[in-house]
Amino acid sequence: MAVRQGTATAELFIRRYTQSGDFKRLALWHEAAAECLKHISVPMNEIAYDYYERNGYEKWAARAKKEAREIQKHYQFHRTRAQIARQKFVGETCNPDSHSVLNTESENIKKFITTWLPHYPDRFYEFGIYPTFFRKQRELAEQRGDYVKVLRLEADAAEMCAAQYERIPLAYGLTNYEKYRDMYRQYALHLQSLAQQDPKALPPLVDRGKRILGSLAIQTEPSPQKAEVVLQIAKSDARIKVILAGQRAVRAHAIFQGFAWIVHFSNHSRGNIAVAIVDGKTAKVLDVF
Repeated sequence: MAVRQGTATAELFIRRYTQSGDFKRLALWHEAAAECLKHISVPMNEIAYDYYERNGYEKWAARAKKEAREIQKHYQFHRTRAQIARQKFVGETCNPDSHSVLNTESENIKKFITTWLPHYPDRFYEFGIYPTFFRKQRELAEQRGDYVKVLRLEADAAEMCAAQYERIPLAYGLTNYEKYRDMYRQYALHLQSLAQQDPKALPPLVDRGKRILGSLAIQTEPSPQKAEVVLQIAKSDARIKVILAGQRAVRAHAIFQGFAWIVHFSNHSRGNIAVAIVDGKTAKVLDVF
């Protein structure tokens, strides 16, 4: 997935300020989307491409190259749109209240980006390259009884997870992620050592990578509201009630974005039905799509 979820979520705020005609904040969010691509999508793609190329996975490398072009296309789109939005308010008088609003929005965007930077390495074994590539390659190796290959694949996966911590949150300047990187590197070395012993069965620690994060406290921007409370607030909004009227088996989930909650409503028949943006401090529903 070339465009990661951070950029996709930024596009909700882009939509909000496009509809309201708030070009100053619109420009900021286009820039935020571009920043997510630059600091998340680009390094993730480069890490994957380097691995595929180095290990002879030609089709996967070609796919990563195609994704790199898509990322650059989206990056240029958001940079251009930010410039266009800025041109629409050039020359406007900026009063103190307007300055305050923009400063607050800039701070919110910082929280938003720092929330998304560790998102993929934190969930490495749940989303992205591990389930789509490593897990499938492992299944093939297990079917052949090639346990050395399984261990090497898991070692490569752990090393890649460490590389994501190195190239994304740490490269951006976030602190305290060194321990995450180092634990996955140590785990990768351990698996490589086990592979050299040519085992005839998989050791029990082969899946420890999926549990390492549980031993570490995931750093998140705190919210005064709990997800369950936010879900109820969103469901109670009159606009959401109108949209969901007559819909069956609706599922809802809330994700905190560092300063606000995004609540998605969906069902099997229609997919995404509605989205609510809920303020992280006041728990007020800011907008509904």
